[in-house]
Amino acid sequence: MKKYSFFQAFITIIFSALITATILVTFSPGAEYIDQIVPAAETDTIDPSQQNNQRKIIGIIPGHYGFDSGFQCGGEFNFVKEADVNLRIAVMVRDYLESQGYTVNFMHEFDPDLSNYTALALVSIHADNCQTGENSQSGFHITTGGQNTYPSESKRLNDCLTYYYSQNSDLNFLGENYIPGEEMLYSFDTVNNYTTISVIHTGYLGNDYRTLSEKTNSLAKGIADGIVCYVEDETVGSIYKAQPVNTLSTVASSQRIYRIPLSEAVASEE
Repeated sequence: MKKYSFFQAFITIIFSALITATILVTFSPGAEYIDQIVPAAETDTIDPSQQNNQRKIIGIIPGHYGFDSGFQCGGEFNFVKEADVNLRIAVMVRDYLESQGYTVNFMHEFDPDLSNYTALALVSIHADNCQTGENSQSGFHITTGGQNTYPSESKRLNDCLTYYYSQNSDLNFLGENYIPGEEMLYSFDTVNNYTTISVIHTGYLGNDYRTLSEKTNSLAKGIADGIVCYVEDETVGSIYKAQPVNTLSTVASSQRIYRIPLSEAVASEE
């Protein structure tokens, strides 16, 4: 039997080790791929608001959308329904925001996606009652929705909406402490704490009928500009203070000129 010397055995071991190392290097992931591997536990610590700062997501809820009609006016106001007014304004707000590069989530009244919903802002759009005459009002309200975990953020969104909506609507700002009562139909407390929520009541279907029906485009732009103001961290001018209640007479029949068409709003929404 042929015998190997100690030197030959040593050379064979070294040669085998080199071949094995070459194979491992060739078929193993490079360092550049290893650096991209993030343990699952680390992804859970990412601030949701940071994710959406890059994704530029905004949530819009047309009041009563997919649920009921809201306030319903009489013949003196062409039997207009609040839900139709809300939807028409909301569709225009969505279009303005999307034209500026934002992703808009259009949501129903009781949308299941509101649970843990995360976005830069969530704005719910409503209108108020059809009353006219003694003790009736004209103007708009803005209030904070949800748990208000970050009051300074809520105030900034409300201030931006108030400023730009005032400029575009020419309606009086009636304050931030308005409690919608039965109008507050959402479970905003289920929304993610990082999402800043505001509810805007755009005007009164009675005394502000002509503004709501004829200046819809301008009202929507005011809301959209207010949202962008908040997201882009703009500094707004002096905020309009709450005004006294306006008592207005019943709208003259000559002003009954417009009916918000549901079909038009739905077609635009689709």
